[in-house]
Amino acid sequence: MLSSPDKDIAEFTANRFRLRYVIALALIATLTLISQWVIQLSMADEEHDSRVVNIAGRQRMLSQKITKTCYYLLGAGTTEARRAAREQLQEALALWRRSHSGLQHGDQELGLPGTNSPQVTELFRAIEPDYQAMVMAASSVLAAPDGTDEIQQAVRRLGEHEGAFLRGMDAIVFRYDGEAKEKVDFARHLELWLGALTIAVLLLEARFIFAPAVRRLRHDMHRHEHHKEDLERLFAASPTAMFLMDETSLVIIRGNSKAEALMGCSADGFLGRPISDFLDTQHEANRAFLEKVHTGDILNEYEVLLIDARRSIVEALASSCRISYSNRRSYVIGITDITEIKKAQQTLRYYATFDEMTALVNRRTGLLMLSAEMERAIRDQRPLTVCFIDIDHLKVTNDQHGHHEGDWMIRTLAAELLESIRAGDVAARLGGDEFLLILHDCAENDANLLVERIGKRLDQIAVDEARPYRLSASFGVTVYDPARHATPEELIAAADSRMYEAKHARRTLMPESTRIGRL
Repeated sequence: MLSSPDKDIAEFTANRFRLRYVIALALIATLTLISQWVIQLSMADEEHDSRVVNIAGRQRMLSQKITKTCYYLLGAGTTEARRAAREQLQEALALWRRSHSGLQHGDQELGLPGTNSPQVTELFRAIEPDYQAMVMAASSVLAAPDGTDEIQQAVRRLGEHEGAFLRGMDAIVFRYDGEAKEKVDFARHLELWLGALTIAVLLLEARFIFAPAVRRLRHDMHRHEHHKEDLERLFAASPTAMFLMDETSLVIIRGNSKAEALMGCSADGFLGRPISDFLDTQHEANRAFLEKVHTGDILNEYEVLLIDARRSIVEALASSCRISYSNRRSYVIGITDITEIKKAQQTLRYYATFDEMTALVNRRTGLLMLSAEMERAIRDQRPLTVCFIDIDHLKVTNDQHGHHEGDWMIRTLAAELLESIRAGDVAARLGGDEFLLILHDCAENDANLLVERIGKRLDQIAVDEARPYRLSASFGVTVYDPARHATPEELIAAADSRMYEAKHARRTLMPESTRIGRL
């Protein structure tokens, strides 16, 4: 006869656990999404409400400014003063009328939604006669000639309706403010209810999902205590280095043959010692790994740096779980050596980024960097200059003196480019004898000076090396213009064209003995 806990465990199947877990996660996700939606909606409403209250309050000041400007216009002594007053009145009246319309019907540029409650709509309806009378009076002031009785009459009408309009606007502002507070209170209460509901779902999840799962795990662990021989066979047959450690001290109790191969010594070299002796604790990932193991976390392929018996660093993936072994709580940690895999990945990343011969970034990476620099130049409003470079007579050198000499020309120019540019600039090999310099925050004149310096250095290298051929290059400098260069390829093509222009001009104007062509 099974006891009640045993019955519960027997009934708690994996499928039912999965279903309950999915339902619980769906409920929590739904509540979280609703909560976020409420928060975003509340923030949007607060922004609109704040804008509405501010503009409604500004309407009072604008109406007062209109009235004061009209009175000032009556007493202005000079033509210039009257003209300035009329301009101020016209601007204030236009903004006043636009805001009045936007508050009732919406104005996207002013940030006004135009969605008013019936109470606010009624308040606007009540002040509409006074508003229209003030608009007509102000318009009459603008239309009437200076010094006429029509202005005095219009100003008098403004004064008659201003008080009622201001009282009405005060009521509207207070109403707007009150409605905004009501929305905030509603959102706050709704958030509290959603939070309470989320906590309730979490408690139910803990009660009906995790608690049975924990009981099931405890039952399985108790059952596995009676299968020590199976664990021994597992250690022996495992293709991964495995260590069994005491839960409290993390002292290694035993390890399999793969563990001995990984550590580079027999089991006597690590048995009875804590695992921390073989982990470089100066490495943040190792400290985090030990902390997680101490707290009982189940780890899966956690990257660590292991120190073997030869004091060599081994990059590895560690996985751990807690078990009961010979009536003592223990950890089983499996460690896989990934040193060679990491080296292969690093090599692949290097060759995917850099040119093997010159150590410059390759064409693909250069184009990606140029695209990023073009976006940066637009964002920061700073100049971006590129320089297209072509080695002169490389094919002739290869044909007459061998490809090793042509390779020397390529490597020599690449080294000089790296030596000449700033730390934040980029030198890329596009392929063959073509190179590209990406010079951020660099004007065209500065780029031309850089080209001249590189040319002089090549001249000097040609003299020092006394090679049986010329060492020279042609340069094309182009400043990035977003209106003309939509893509990196178009910008490079423009620089390439400039390079060919410079090469042609040099061949036409300079003597054949000249070693270097430049802009």
